[in-house]
Amino acid sequence: MLRDLSTRYGGWLLMILITAATGLFLDDYALTVAASTLIYAILGLGINVVVGYAGLLDLGFAAFYAIGAYVSGLLILKLQWDFWLTLPAAIAAAAVAGVVIGYPTLRLRSDYLAIVTLGFGEIIRITVINLEVTGGPNGLTGIPPVSIGGNEIVTPQDFFYLVLVFFVVVLAVTGLLARTRLAFAWRAIKDDDRAAEAIGVPTRRAKLLAYVIGAAVGAVSGPLSGAQLGTVDPSNFTFLTSLFVLLVVIIGGMGSRPGVMVGAVIVVALPEALRSAGDYRGLAFALLLIFIVIIRPQGLWPARRRPLRVPAETTPSEDVEQMRAGRLDVDELSRSFGGVTAVRDFHLTLDAGEVVSVIGPNGAGKTTAFNCVTGVIEPSRGTITLNGNSLRGLAPHRVAAAGLTRTFQNIRLFDDMTVAENVLVGRFAHNRTMFRPPSHADLDTVRRALDFVGLADAADRGASELSYGDRRRLEIARALAGEPRVILLDEPAAGANPTEKHELMRLIGRIRALGIAVALIEHDVSLVMSVSDRVIVLEYGQTIAVGEPAEIQRDPRVIAAYLGMPEDPEPDLVAEVVR
Repeated sequence: MLRDLSTRYGGWLLMILITAATGLFLDDYALTVAASTLIYAILGLGINVVVGYAGLLDLGFAAFYAIGAYVSGLLILKLQWDFWLTLPAAIAAAAVAGVVIGYPTLRLRSDYLAIVTLGFGEIIRITVINLEVTGGPNGLTGIPPVSIGGNEIVTPQDFFYLVLVFFVVVLAVTGLLARTRLAFAWRAIKDDDRAAEAIGVPTRRAKLLAYVIGAAVGAVSGPLSGAQLGTVDPSNFTFLTSLFVLLVVIIGGMGSRPGVMVGAVIVVALPEALRSAGDYRGLAFALLLIFIVIIRPQGLWPARRRPLRVPAETTPSEDVEQMRAGRLDVDELSRSFGGVTAVRDFHLTLDAGEVVSVIGPNGAGKTTAFNCVTGVIEPSRGTITLNGNSLRGLAPHRVAAAGLTRTFQNIRLFDDMTVAENVLVGRFAHNRTMFRPPSHADLDTVRRALDFVGLADAADRGASELSYGDRRRLEIARALAGEPRVILLDEPAAGANPTEKHELMRLIGRIRALGIAVALIEHDVSLVMSVSDRVIVLEYGQTIAVGEPAEIQRDPRVIAAYLGMPEDPEPDLVAEVVR
């Protein structure tokens, strides 16, 4: 255990000790620069939650820095609060601001999100410039030094060690956060937020938590900056500040806490070291940044992939040996897009341990029907119930939590995560607890799901490293990790070779043996006829045939739908089609 702790935390301890020892030999100017570097490192740890973990581009992060500084400064100057009492208030104010900016932007992505956060940062800056209570363009002045036990922290060395303590505390908090289930949810959202939502991750709540936690962490820097300078100046919270804070994470490495420290040194300390370059300092710094981004696009210290500690053996579990029984009923389901009806009056009844396949030509409405059932698309009309409970109108993650999980027509794995981590994310359909590390039950289920699909030996490999067939099986394992009542498989045999198709047929048989109901969309007719209890055939959004495989094979409407054959085709041709 001691060896494990030294491996995990030894590097951090060494870095902190070296930093602390360095403070004994620096002059006042260097200590002031070092303290500013640590303040930016704290800001970097905050924006790393938003950008590095959750993948939400934020161009206005200086707003939270400003909120922390102004709330602390106003409480000290107007109400004579002690510095230490202002910290919780500053953090709380920034967290509220995180909700304000986070909630309206939950559905935004990429460029739109960047524009909104940029606007928020500018709104905060312009507001404090124009308010009399915040000192207007002059800001707040006369902020007293921090006091500890009646002793004021006035020397650069003492202040450096004070900021170092704050950095270590924030580092420890974000380190604990990085080990929680929430961190895995953020990484899944960063890779593919729609897939994460569909398999059980409450993406809106996770994104909002990223904003709130990132804002709270970043706000810690505000009071420290005010105490260091004795003033809160609005010119310190411009868009350029937000850009430099973002550069800390980009240069250091997205999602990497050691990278944040390296990035802060490059962004804050390096320009000071280049003062000897005179007028060429800015040019030299810019060229160096370009060079770093070109040779190390992933950052100077990218996040390392740590293997998930999946147990070598699983413990017996009745829940896995026999999953919860379920009955899915879909009645008169319809969905229109403008004047086009993609699905009309779709009916599906699916009992525990039953396999029902939905087939039809491309564009028949099969995947649209699945998307309506799983909450990805709101149906125009119809009912969807699981064990008598309505699923219509529920968000996809709530549908998954009710016991209905799925795979996708086009494989949607989290390629920046390992095989085991992909399956772990699927556990959110069963348990949406976020602020704790993965439990033994989580890890045991991950191992069991990987064993079930034959991928246990690949647990620590990246999902992107798997072969096509293994990626399909991983999607199924991820869906099974949520312990579903019903699983929807959308073209799992697409692109598979004959061997992989035979393995898939056996896998579907094993899934139904667990008592899980299986709905299957597939174009491979021979596979469908081999595994299905009943088959539903769609054409242009309408059901044209329902029955057992033998009946469907002989139905002339099905044959005509696939090949556009005449009403009285030659017998030999019919036999060839349904073979």
